Amino acid sequence: MLMKRILLVFTLGIIWSCSGLTELRAQDFLPFAISNYSGAGGIHIQPASIADSRYKFDMVLTGFSAQAANNYLAMKREAIFRPGLWDETRFGADYLYRTLNGKDKQGMVSTVAMLPSFMVNLNAKSAFAFSSRIRGQINIDRLSEDLAEVMAESFDNPDFYQIILNNSNLSSQTNWWAEFNLTYAHEIPLVNDKHFLKGGITLKYLQGIASGYAFVRDLTFRLEKRDVISVFQSDVNYGLSGNLDSKTFKPFDFVSDPGFGMDIGFVYEYRPDIERYRYNMDGKENLLRPDKDKYLLRIGLSLLDLGGINFNKEFRSQDFTADIQNWDLTQVEINSIEDLNDTLRNRFNFGQFVEESFRMRLPTALSLQIDYNLGKGFYVNMTPYLAMRKGTDITSKTHYFTTINVVPRYETKWFGAGLPFQIDENGKARAGLALRLGPVWVGSNSILTNVMSSKTYNADAYIMLKIPIFRSIPKDRDGDGVSDKLDECPDTPGTWAQRGCADRDGDGIPDSLDECPDVAGLAEFNGCPDTDGDGIPDHRDQCPNEAGLPEFNGCPDRDGDGIPDFEDQCPDQPGLPELNGCPDRDGDGIIDHLDECPDIPGLAEFNGCPDSDGDGVPDHLDECPKTPGTIANKGCPEIQKEEKAILTQAFDDLEFESGRAVIRTSSHPSLNQLAALLLARPDWKVKLSGHTDNTGVAEKNMELSKNRAQAVKDYLISKGVKEYHIITEWFGQTRPIADNKTAEGRQKNRRVEMELVFD
Repeated sequence: MLMKRILLVFTLGIIWSCSGLTELRAQDFLPFAISNYSGAGGIHIQPASIADSRYKFDMVLTGFSAQAANNYLAMKREAIFRPGLWDETRFGADYLYRTLNGKDKQGMVSTVAMLPSFMVNLNAKSAFAFSSRIRGQINIDRLSEDLAEVMAESFDNPDFYQIILNNSNLSSQTNWWAEFNLTYAHEIPLVNDKHFLKGGITLKYLQGIASGYAFVRDLTFRLEKRDVISVFQSDVNYGLSGNLDSKTFKPFDFVSDPGFGMDIGFVYEYRPDIERYRYNMDGKENLLRPDKDKYLLRIGLSLLDLGGINFNKEFRSQDFTADIQNWDLTQVEINSIEDLNDTLRNRFNFGQFVEESFRMRLPTALSLQIDYNLGKGFYVNMTPYLAMRKGTDITSKTHYFTTINVVPRYETKWFGAGLPFQIDENGKARAGLALRLGPVWVGSNSILTNVMSSKTYNADAYIMLKIPIFRSIPKDRDGDGVSDKLDECPDTPGTWAQRGCADRDGDGIPDSLDECPDVAGLAEFNGCPDTDGDGIPDHRDQCPNEAGLPEFNGCPDRDGDGIPDFEDQCPDQPGLPELNGCPDRDGDGIIDHLDECPDIPGLAEFNGCPDSDGDGVPDHLDECPKTPGTIANKGCPEIQKEEKAILTQAFDDLEFESGRAVIRTSSHPSLNQLAALLLARPDWKVKLSGHTDNTGVAEKNMELSKNRAQAVKDYLISKGVKEYHIITEWFGQTRPIADNKTAEGRQKNRRVEMELVFD
């Protein structure tokens, strides 16, 4: 029984037992890591973020994020927050829900402990950061549904007795490591101030704590009876770090050579109203406010977690071939990792002890961050996250899930709130809540879903404690552009030349009547200017350098759609308010410039293109647009090996009476199988093509090929196949496939070809 428990922990334990945490390391502290107040807490997703930060200095004292996800087991809501139920005998039957959809199962667990980290702005254009973290990652991938069910039933499911089962590319990895990171970010100069670009790089010093992996390319096994299993010629790649022993494990007894990694990222900001954020102070003009966010749209791209760590392999763990008959698991006694290794070594005849190492790759990912400033502290962010190490070519690697994340948020200097919405590659969606309360970050990316849903596949929580010091501009209580510490008349507006004391602006309006005493203006505006000449004084004009309309506070609306240009994503095309001023000709809710099929209503996941048969392949890429199929088969149904065999057998067995269109009775069994297949697959059609050799008259051969194809059609119809499921065509002697000069060639040319076709 202990051996069964080991195997169960290896699978279901990875998939569910840790899923009281959350889903994605790359989305740790999600609403804040992409905010303008992320500071040292955001460099793990975008190293360029610290340049032009709102912080002068920011220090993370500590933080923790713990997370997990799977696509097999879900826990009922009433059990999520009641750990006492988890030890009940019937917990699995009463509180766990298993997803049986024929698909492979996968699971992921990730934890991050933030150690003291900090960032500092070196100057207005560059910043530096040091960060330290301890990270852990567990993956299990491509676990077949059959194997998951066998293990979930404790190797006691009679439905699987005496059935040979297969599992391709089954893998599991775990990796725990410490990292110490140096980050540098700098502004990249551009000609136009409305466009801003910065780049950043993080160099990582990696120290492995513990790691392991198992990979089975082609697992073939049979459950003989309860607790007895046979495994057939299955090659296993297997390795553990030397310290993975539950009795003697020391987390900081490092068992790896130092490794190195890297993150790199770039951020672009579109700043159409950059002039609003300029100020003059102490004789310097056109300074940019370091305490304000200046962009309307921000786009970041980062490549994360390049690199890996070389671990010393535990000398009793190595690759092997599993080939055993009638293995009684009740006779196996395992109390430690050493026991497991010794059992595998003795059972599967390992070779001599050898000293080896393996390289565990970091979970490389590509992240895109799109942030839109709605104004007044409100933002909406979309962060697609693409996990990159997910193939089967590298066995010792960990990875995250691919997700799309949308986070509307509100943030000020000392407070922030976000509602993260996520959907992952398994189609699982969740919603959470996160708060930034001064120096404390706390939240969960799935708590709202877990509270409201009847069951959950994911859960998470994270917290961080910081010491922030914000950037600011010098105090100037009289607003004359002279800082209070240098202003000799701090309560009376003046000029820098007079060290802050009163001075006429020369516009012919006395200061006592001049609403803009330091800027020459017009009498009609009480001495204030109207730079763009739109009849709205600059101090009331949100777009003082562009002639605009009163209803938009002086900002223009070039396309006349009632949406000011600075809020209009398509300012030269009339559009809809709900689409931020962009048009949508086909009315499918996807703006035209993002719609690959702008004149045909479609779906968002296919960039506005339709998917008529709902198989996940858009019509323009679907070779069978009216018949549901698979993505791998270009939208057409997968034809199984057994089904192909039926078609081949029907073709091979088909014989007619000589010179006649009469099917011999010996052909009936295989035609019956073909008819049964077509009845079982109502979306399928068969095309029958009649051919003859060149013996005789061509016209009669053409008629014979037609009659023979029709004979097969009539036979299939007699077995219940609908006529419209059968397509016939005939070619007589016009399409030989062999030489008609030989008897063997003529035999091959006398045929009725059969082909499965789909709409």
